[in-house]
Order: sequence, then structure tokens, then C-alpha cells
Amino acid sequence: MEAAALRILYFIPRYDMTAMGNRIHAEVIDAWRQHGVTAEVITLTAGLRQRVSEEQEGILVHRLPVSSGIPLKLANRTLGLALHYPYLAGALTHYRQFLQTRQYDLVHVETAFPLGVVAALMPRKLHPPLAVTLPGADIMAEPEYDYGYGRFRTVRALLPHVFNRAVVLRADSPQIRDLAIRRGAAPDKVVAIPYNITADSYPSDGMPLLQLRARCRAEVVARHHLDSTRPIVVSLSRLHPFKGVAYLVEALPHVQAASVLPQVLIIGPNRHTPRFGDYGVYLRCRAVDLGVSHSMQLVGSIDHALTLTYLAAADIVVVPSVAESFNRVAVEAAAVGTPTVVTRTTGVSVYVREQQAGLVIEPRSATAIAEALIRLLTGQELWDICHRHAPKLAAAFSSTAIAAELLRLYEPFRVSD
Repeated sequence: MEAAALRILYFIPRYDMTAMGNRIHAEVIDAWRQHGVTAEVITLTAGLRQRVSEEQEGILVHRLPVSSGIPLKLANRTLGLALHYPYLAGALTHYRQFLQTRQYDLVHVETAFPLGVVAALMPRKLHPPLAVTLPGADIMAEPEYDYGYGRFRTVRALLPHVFNRAVVLRADSPQIRDLAIRRGAAPDKVVAIPYNITADSYPSDGMPLLQLRARCRAEVVARHHLDSTRPIVVSLSRLHPFKGVAYLVEALPHVQAASVLPQVLIIGPNRHTPRFGDYGVYLRCRAVDLGVSHSMQLVGSIDHALTLTYLAAADIVVVPSVAESFNRVAVEAAAVGTPTVVTRTTGVSVYVREQQAGLVIEPRSATAIAEALIRLLTGQELWDICHRHAPKLAAAFSSTAIAAELLRLYEPFRVSD
């Protein structure tokens, strides 16, 4: 009996082809299609009156109207107070209606919460087998840094039900696999498959890597009026407390005391949190208080097209996260040969250590960051080792490679004709 094409519904909180984070999903789906998989996207959209289905770059995208009508808005508000997500009632209502109209072999769900909860609360006879990806924020708990749905008791109480309903759980790092098991997931269900990086994260114009890095460095030096003789250190992330960027700022006095004078570019969109307020303002005030504001620039958001330029221009990329499930920036930096300094509690640290593509340090420590920066910026041999090994690390994270790993995981759920 001939097997039919595998039909996957890709359930994601937000799907915007212009957003940097969504490109990784589009590339995975495109790679699946090249293997004969039929994949459609479903996502939640506030402000719609009814469901909208549209084709984007050859991918059928279904948008659910999660806040249409006063009764649904009231229900959303009520559930939101208990579960800390503003559209749960609308998602439950419209997702169920959608499933009654179409059939799939498998639903790939991004996040155990909120989307995994939405899927797990559907009747078993209505819902296809459920494969849940755990990207970290859904199960992590860092209340001191205003991060992670797992810090809420009601969410933690729902997670075992999601894990039980899922036929497979994909953690984006060994660290998140272990955390999922501690949260109640069956060990034999959880597989660590990291996220991919996009094709444009790799050098593509045939230019030798050292020449590319020199060109990017000259461009960034000119754009930000930097001193071309001083090293450049880059942090690239959204400015949220759990990213630990404050520890990088606090490391600078220690680095300068060792007569090492890096110029630090802090890149990424700003965030506000209850405990820290405007985090960009917080970082700027810390730099002023420590007397290092002259060595640091808050760049703000950049277009994804410029990401490679900044990462290749850097002598070192620092990922100082307090705790993070994976972190693609470290892999993107590796793709252009830039060594990284990564905290041990960041999921990608396992791969950085294995490939000797950078230094792995303790989290929440300005001293640890300073020591790592001094070692790399004063030890040419160590820097060269990390630089040479970095592209080998990045090669394993292409969209085609990760899509193939996921497809092998999902293949048993293909329905035969």
C-alpha cells in the first residue's frame, strides 16, 4: 500500500514573513515540501472578524480571529486573569471550529503554553496526533527576571496534561529536555532537536571569510564612528532582563582595568517589564554609574539583513543570558567565524563547548564575562582556535538539516492510503 503525503498543520502564535523569527519556520516548511510533505500554517490574529486563509510564498496560512465579538473578549479577559494569556478563550473557540473543516496527519505546535494547552483541550476524536515544540519560554521560570510562563502556578498545573496528550515533544536543547522531564514529561517522549538558522545567516557571495569580516568591520566602524584599532564586542538580543545584558555592562570596568578596551554594541529591540521598567534606560543608567558609557552604544533594532554584518564585524559576540533554552545568535555568529562567550545556562552552550567555538561561562557574573573577554582579546591562539571551529558548528544548524531531523521524528505518523 502506497503511503500518502504527510499532512502537517504548523500551529504558531504569530506568523509574519517579514519577522526575523518567523523565517526559520518558513524555511523548515519549504524543506518539508521538497520531500513531498503538505504543510499549512495556522496562527492567532487579534482584530479579525473572521478566519482568513491566504497564501504566502507558496504556504497556505490560516489566521484565527481570537478576539471577535464582545462575549469572546469578555471570556478572553476572564481566562487571561487566571492563565496570563489574553486570547485563550478565542483560540479555543476558533481552533475547534477550524479542526472541524480540515484533516491532518499531525499538528506541529510551537509552545506547550499557550498553544499546546489549546490543542490538548480539544476532543481526542477531533484532534490529530500532537507534536509539541518546547522553545523554553513556555516552561521556564525566572520570576526574578520577569520571564517564563512556568513561573505561573496555573500554567505549571496544565503542562503535564499537554505532555500527556502529545505523541512527541521536541525540546530545542538538551537543557530544555531535562527541564520538561522535571515538569512531568515522560523521558521517552522528549527529543532534543535545536532550532535552525536561516539561509541568509551563512556567507553566500563566495568571498573569503576573512575578507568578508574585514568588509563588515569597516562598515560597522564607519556607521557607529568607532575606533578601528579597538576590538568590537556585540550583544544581539531583545533587551529583556533574562538576557543578562546588564552583566555585560557591569563587566566593562573589569575588562578596562586589565588595559583591554573593547567597544560594545548592544543591539536589539527594547522591552519593558514590571520589575525593571524600560530595560534600555536601565542599561544606560548602569553604564553611566559605572563610568563606561563612552565604551558602549545602544544600537536598537536592526533589519535582519544587517545581522550578518554586525556579527561578522565583531571580534566577540557575548550571549550573557541568565537562562535561555537555545539562542540562535551564537550559531549565527559561528557561521561568520566569530567566537562567542555563552553562559552555561543557555541551551546552545552544549554545542559551543563541544565544537570549541567559544567560551562557556557561569551565568549572572560580570566577573566571568570579563575574564572570558580578556582571555579571547589577549590570547590570539585561543581566539584563532574558536574562529576556525565556529563555521563547523554552524553547518549543523541549516534549515535543511533541522527539517530533516524533524521529518524523521514525524514520519511514523504518516497515514497510508
